[in-house]
Amino acid sequence: MKARYMMIASLAAVLLTACSFLEIDTENKIATSAIDYSNTSEMYQPVIGAYSKLRWPGMHWVDNLLWTGRDDDMTTGRDNDQQDALRFGYRGGYQCPNSYWGLNNAWINAYEIIRACNSTLEALDKYAGYLKEGTSDYADYLSYRGEVVTISMWAYYMMSTSFGACVLLTDNNQTRFVRSTREHVCEYALQQLEAVIPNMKRVRPNQMPHPGAFTAFSAEALAARFALLLGDYAKVESLTQDIIDNGNFSLYPDYYNLFKIPGKLCDESLMEVQVTDFGLATGDYIGIDQWYVSMGATLTGKVDGQDVSISGWNFMQYNSLFVNWCKARGETIRLETSCLEGGSTTREGFLVTSSGIYNGKAYLPYNQMTEGNTDWGRNNNVRLLRYAEVLLMNAEAKIRNGKNGDDPLNEVRSRASMPTITGATVDQVLDERRMELCSEWGLRYTDLVRTGKADEVLNNPALVRDQANGEWTEEKAYWPVPGLQLLNLPELEKDPE
Repeated sequence: MKARYMMIASLAAVLLTACSFLEIDTENKIATSAIDYSNTSEMYQPVIGAYSKLRWPGMHWVDNLLWTGRDDDMTTGRDNDQQDALRFGYRGGYQCPNSYWGLNNAWINAYEIIRACNSTLEALDKYAGYLKEGTSDYADYLSYRGEVVTISMWAYYMMSTSFGACVLLTDNNQTRFVRSTREHVCEYALQQLEAVIPNMKRVRPNQMPHPGAFTAFSAEALAARFALLLGDYAKVESLTQDIIDNGNFSLYPDYYNLFKIPGKLCDESLMEVQVTDFGLATGDYIGIDQWYVSMGATLTGKVDGQDVSISGWNFMQYNSLFVNWCKARGETIRLETSCLEGGSTTREGFLVTSSGIYNGKAYLPYNQMTEGNTDWGRNNNVRLLRYAEVLLMNAEAKIRNGKNGDDPLNEVRSRASMPTITGATVDQVLDERRMELCSEWGLRYTDLVRTGKADEVLNNPALVRDQANGEWTEEKAYWPVPGLQLLNLPELEKDPE
């Protein structure tokens, strides 16, 4: 029992009565046999619990620190705090210490999501015992299962792209913890998603009865990510083309506000973690702790003649090489939105007083914050997967499949006021992904690894390192199993199956 606890943490649950999708915090609520599963009007309650786990601890700041600090464009930017985190990226030469607390945190958080989803699926199946197949209630049950599977497979995506081989926890009571290979994990996740997609609603998340809930297209987009990792470009094209042909999604026209309050649950959103301060200065908050704060720089400005400061932890800086690359490409709105450069002034008139170049996608202007509730990004959702990425996956797949990928690629470029490309190559699509998706979920690093470019790019001598003897190697492509997990679960040391 102790070993199982160390691996996946305790199960916090999933059942709580309430009237709104967002107004529920299910932390520390335990599902019990006292639940009346015949009361099918409450069937969505456990699903809300699964979303709650995705939000927290799924959106833990240190996990993000490690995910997005691995590529050549970003670094944690702090050598006076969390120094071990530096060693997971180019500055530390990819000397990933398995004793670092953040590594163990990322492992446990992912399995806490997976455990909660397993428990939720069991609860839904118990409700289904009181439903008649073919009814609208039964269709809802199937759709709810799809939402939960999608949440769980998100956790597996982060595990497979971070740790590579990991444990498939298909049952909360299982006692065997031999890891599966990264390929096996991706194949499993793809199969799970394809099984539930036909039963999910074919609308945008912002059109769902519970606004923001995941849909068939959310699951398809995530499945396309797994197919991309497997190199199954026919599958990538098929999945993404279905989303495009549906015609229900569109790029949010204002890239600058896409990641701010006006862009919350817009028509570009396929997967989004919802956050709210309920428009109040104090009181209840459904949020993600220090997620945005950890990325924030320090900005100062004036509001109604008064000096105002917005301060973050100053983690997550861009490499100046990346910024120079953006400028050489002629980037304008994406550069302004993505990069907050020390000494520059935002369009709202706030001066970036921190030195360095920070993640502008985490920036929420003061005038968009709730009055009296002005922690960095406090009322902003976390974007997990966007239609722009679907278009770029589709473009890459088409080109690799011997077709023309210009249209989806240029749709993304046009929104950014970039010139169109004719006869686009895979490398041009990868460059577009680098720009469009910078600082998002370690996608740049994942692209470098899956395309075989990591060795050349990540060992670029122009990248400034703190550890002179460190370098990226194929053996360091994925993180080691955390030391605490190995201590309590010796099976994890076995070769993946």
